[in-house]
This record gives sequence, structure tokens and C-alpha cells, in this order.
Amino acid sequence: MAKKHRQPSAPPETYVQLLPMPGTRVLFWAVGECPYCEGRHYHAAGTERDDPTERLGEVQAGCGGGPYVLALPPRPARKKGKKARRREAWDDARDDALWDDRDE
Repeated sequence: MAKKHRQPSAPPETYVQLLPMPGTRVLFWAVGECPYCEGRHYHAAGTERDDPTERLGEVQAGCGGGPYVLALPPRPARKKGKKARRREAWDDARDDALWDDRDE
């Protein structure tokens, strides 16, 4: 009997923070909590002249536990301004008025 084809599981995604090395132009990606050992790891991100986002992606954990994906944390949703809130309220009121006219 043949073995079933098993797809490898995707490596876990970890959020990182960009930190400069004091007194130099070197930057590091800091992993706050490793998914394998729950420790803190650092990965080179280049220098101030380089684009550090090019170094994001799959890397090996510093503890040797396996690979994980370096990723930026999601940005919070922006709040709507006063103008947008008023416009939304106006559109809702207009839609309600259109539906009320159709019911009659």
C-alpha cells in the first residue's frame, strides 16, 4: 500500500521589529518570541542604505528549531475623518429615503 502524499505544513509567521545596532549603521530584525523556544532572536537586515524589507521572509530560527517567516505586524485600520463620517450618515439617510418612497 502506498503512502499518501503529505504536504509539508507552512512555517509559522512571526512579527518582527526593526532595531538599529547602537554606534553603527547596521540594522537587525528582532523576533520578540520564537515559536519554537519562546526566546528572542535577531536577524540581519542590512545597513541604513539598504532596504530592510528585502530581508523579510522565511529564515531559520536562531535556536535551530526550524524555519519561520519574518513579517511586519498588521497596521491598525485608520479612523474615518469627520467629513467621511458625515458623508456616510448622509448616504445612509438618502438610501433610507429612497427605500421609503418605493414602499408607498
